[in-house]
Amino acid sequence: MAPHPQYHELDARAGLQEGSRQASVFGVGISFIIIIAMLISVRMYVRMFMIKAVGVDDIFMLVGTIFTFGLSVASMLAAYYGVGKHIADIPPTDMVPMLQSIYSTRLLYCVAMFFVKQSLLVFYLRLDHRRVMRWTVYGLMFVVAALNIASGVVLAISCFPPALFWDVEGVVDGECMAPGAQQAFYDANGYLNIITDIAIYVAPMPMLWNIQIPMRQKIALLGVFGLGFFSVAAGCVRFGYVRKLSNETDMYFLLADSLNWCELEIYVAIFCGSAPALKVLLKSWWPRLFGSSMHQTPDYQPNGRSHNLKYAHMGGSGSRPYTGPKTYLSHSSGGGQRKGSTGSSAEMPLPGGNDSKEAIVMQGNRIHRKTEFTMEVED
Repeated sequence: MAPHPQYHELDARAGLQEGSRQASVFGVGISFIIIIAMLISVRMYVRMFMIKAVGVDDIFMLVGTIFTFGLSVASMLAAYYGVGKHIADIPPTDMVPMLQSIYSTRLLYCVAMFFVKQSLLVFYLRLDHRRVMRWTVYGLMFVVAALNIASGVVLAISCFPPALFWDVEGVVDGECMAPGAQQAFYDANGYLNIITDIAIYVAPMPMLWNIQIPMRQKIALLGVFGLGFFSVAAGCVRFGYVRKLSNETDMYFLLADSLNWCELEIYVAIFCGSAPALKVLLKSWWPRLFGSSMHQTPDYQPNGRSHNLKYAHMGGSGSRPYTGPKTYLSHSSGGGQRKGSTGSSAEMPLPGGNDSKEAIVMQGNRIHRKTEFTMEVED
């Protein structure tokens, strides 16, 4: 992106211009700041007060969201001073603050993407502890870190000193990267980002499919993570605008759409990473909508691990341990004697008709009925 565009002298002031694309930048920025702020508030409320376990992924997502809000603010400032207008309609006095805002969006995008993607990957580590998944996530963490750090450094020093980027009067001594070298960097960076994004959203799919939850919940969970591919699609559209801007003389008019897709790419990723917390809150408020409120989403267990909680049911093997006195009333299908007292065994006639053994286990004020089956195999 050339820092020194050609423009005409105008007496216009900074502000929104009818027929420009400035309003779209404000619409995307303001609406998504409100929506994502509410979603992140729900996430932190669930983690801090309902689950009472704040993880590293929550901190990363919160930091990434703050930087994404900064990206939206910088984009709106850039739009206020001229992005979204035709280059001939941008006043000379607005060029410096506009270019400074554009420079800020480049760095904020890299930092926000780093924290949001790392949050998703740390979340995967909590969901699946298998070695293959663990090393896959570690590899993706390294690639994400290397790619975003390299991108941030190159964008920061593409003009050195950075003030050269917004030096419209030509008074700063320095040098900028050649346009061809910059475009080659943008192309390589764009392709690597798309490949990395696809890998991040594909990685948890096998684990989510094999998780032991009802099929309806499994499909819903896959759907939430599947929304991440909208983030990939947004990244592809943004990359398309980056390539288009390289050959565009009226670049600031199209740059508005590019900034919008930058924000959408990150906001969709934030939504995908935070949606499970919203489900936990809804299950607490409207348990009938999702089933029993006692069953927690496997993504948000109090100890930070993913597992399915099993509760006691009559005749079930998931009864909670009881250390107090127990009275056993056992039964054999052939009938027998009753010999019981607390801590002992007694037989009593119960409806039978098979070779099974049934027992009623009294644990405190609870009664559990258990059935044992015996199978003999003869050669």
